[in-house]
Amino acid sequence: MFKQLKLRDIGIVVILILATIVGGYYYVNNQARTRLWQSTYPIRADLALRHVTCSQDTPDWLRTILIEKTKYQNAPANQIAYIDRLGNLYHCESGYIDNYPVVSKPISENTRFRYASVTKLWTADAILDLIKQGKFTLDTPIAKLLPDIRHPKDPRVNDITIRQLLKHQGGFNRLDIRGYDMFGIGEPICPNSLSKLNTITLNFTPGAQTSYSNLGYCLLGAVIEQVSGLSYQDYIQENYNIQKAGIQFISNQRLPDEISYNYIESGLTGVADIYTAFEYDDLYAVAGLSGSAVAATQQVQIMSNKAQPNILSLDSTENCNIEDIKDCYGYAMVAYRQSAEQPMFHYRTGTLLGLSSLVVVDDHGSVVTLLSNGTPTAAEHSNNQVLEIIYNNLKEEQ
Repeated sequence: MFKQLKLRDIGIVVILILATIVGGYYYVNNQARTRLWQSTYPIRADLALRHVTCSQDTPDWLRTILIEKTKYQNAPANQIAYIDRLGNLYHCESGYIDNYPVVSKPISENTRFRYASVTKLWTADAILDLIKQGKFTLDTPIAKLLPDIRHPKDPRVNDITIRQLLKHQGGFNRLDIRGYDMFGIGEPICPNSLSKLNTITLNFTPGAQTSYSNLGYCLLGAVIEQVSGLSYQDYIQENYNIQKAGIQFISNQRLPDEISYNYIESGLTGVADIYTAFEYDDLYAVAGLSGSAVAATQQVQIMSNKAQPNILSLDSTENCNIEDIKDCYGYAMVAYRQSAEQPMFHYRTGTLLGLSSLVVVDDHGSVVTLLSNGTPTAAEHSNNQVLEIIYNNLKEEQ
């Protein structure tokens, strides 16, 4: 029988054996599979850039940003929207909805992305609206608004104010060994265990320093609920008309019209996918919203045009270097200008596993929103590069 085998048949058998061995290796070796998939990114990026569409008369720099994000920042699918100082809306989209380019449906201006921490803009704006309604002030201690805070072990908890939470100065340092946060760091406190504020020790005296805190913004969400008598979700629905804008809250599953994110388990995090990584129902005031770049841009424009204090406001007592792109945090956004002679703009970033978001507003009413299904992996290509592109182009239009 073996004498009848032809050389071609032997070759086929060898190929099948090798294919089985290689396939088995990648099937059982998650890290090898991850490295193989990551090595294909340049090909996937080039294919993704075959689908770049823009609205009529869109400025070229919007397309430039999408190319930067796709080629160099690990984001094969992106949306960018821009409302200029005259109120004209432009938008561009690149890439495909699912992980496999070309064979997947291309994204559109309506494709849903998770907003991540850009959600904090709605939380801050709602708090500032309640202040203007006379419900409380920037210097009201949250202990007066949240009945769960009673005789805390650390008396400094009684001193935490609304102003300090807005500015990330509430005393919580998530990087400390005793840090508290919303993403599996430290014991759970907000939104369902607020009484634990009575048992913790703050990482620093409120107001003494700035330390980015998701917990602080969750507490602001709890204040909104306590003062309004509505759930945070209902308050946002009623006051921002988000349903009409196509914006909705996320949960621990992918929504039907949502983008697929460029996240691969590396074998180090233990997180299989971004949808079940966190309790998103608890993150509503911190990172709970999703929608398109166009919808976010239109809503942020309305927020930025409100009476002071608004999401662009800087605290009059703030001692920071506004020419440092990361140093000057206001009531909702970071303020920045290149020099005293240059215009100022404000930005808010967001990041979750496999996605990033960015909103920029200048003092003349222009708004830019960028949503991406990936995060930068190279130090030389980061959100700072994109911020500089946006800043320089907005500056030229003033």
